Amino acid sequence: MIHENFSVEGSPDIEVRLEAGRVEVHRGEPGTVDVTVDTKAADFIVEQRGNSILVSSDKTTPWLSRGSAYVVIRAPEGADLRVAVASAPVRADLTLGKVDIKTASGDIELDGAESLAIKTASGDAEVGRVEHALNFTSASGDLRVRESCHGSVAVSTASGDVYIEDTDASVTVNTASGDLRISRYTGRGASFKAMSGSVDLGIPRRSEVSLDVNLLSGKLRLPEPESSQDEPERQVSVRAKLVSGNMTINRV
Repeated sequence: MIHENFSVEGSPDIEVRLEAGRVEVHRGEPGTVDVTVDTKAADFIVEQRGNSILVSSDKTTPWLSRGSAYVVIRAPEGADLRVAVASAPVRADLTLGKVDIKTASGDIELDGAESLAIKTASGDAEVGRVEHALNFTSASGDLRVRESCHGSVAVSTASGDVYIEDTDASVTVNTASGDLRISRYTGRGASFKAMSGSVDLGIPRRSEVSLDVNLLSGKLRLPEPESSQDEPERQVSVRAKLVSGNMTINRV
């Protein structure tokens, strides 16, 4: 068992590198980062470099021999987080700053982040809210945004569903297989490309929608026109190219 407590200024930069195990990040006290590691691996690294904290398997040990580790970190709100794991779930129940996660397998669950980049081979990701930018790349895995996302959303998946509750971001989604649903979209432009999968988009009333949709096999379902007496409050551009699947636009 390893336990370290570090003094930091402002928003620290935390980096975690593991072969296998589990990573949890919880809300801690301002000005401190508390790290606990439960592992049998020898020469595990937990150290401070200025305002950065490194939690890592020893580089001198062969990768497959490093074993697993259960890492629990308590950090102040707004801390930046970088995680690289082969196989480990990642959980965080506080609002982080810039987050960058790379994983071969293992689910990801975050409360919120200023910006979020996820690259995963296999594993689902769920986040409460993202303030500025979301970038999600997956070979196989679902993405779910429970609350809201702003700024920009870029998604690229080979297989996996995408669900976003509410966003005013610029949205670009490319998927080989998987459905997409945005419950409430108030952004100005969204683009969707899919080989196999359907798109379901909820757009508020009094929105003027410009459509550029190409469906090779599937149906386009649109809501009834609104009264011409209602002046539009927003302009929305939607582009979609679907090889197989339906596209549905609802008024919400």
